Amino acid sequence: MAEKIIALTVPQQVEVALDGRTQRWLSLNARIHETELSKKMNGIIEFTEDEITRINEALKSKIKK
Repeated sequence: MAEKIIALTVPQQVEVALDGRTQRWLSLNARIHETELSKKMNGIIEFTEDEITRINEALKSKIKK
């Protein structure tokens, strides 16, 4: 049986990478305003490449679009 590969959205990847840390923690460490991060996590605004880079540095992750 063939396996299906399911691509996660950027917010979903961030949620997995947070690994118990809060969005507030990420906001402070990735230098993204808390309300803006919330909108991005809810899919209202898209993450920029620069923000994804800062998130990856803060979380030591490999999130990509």
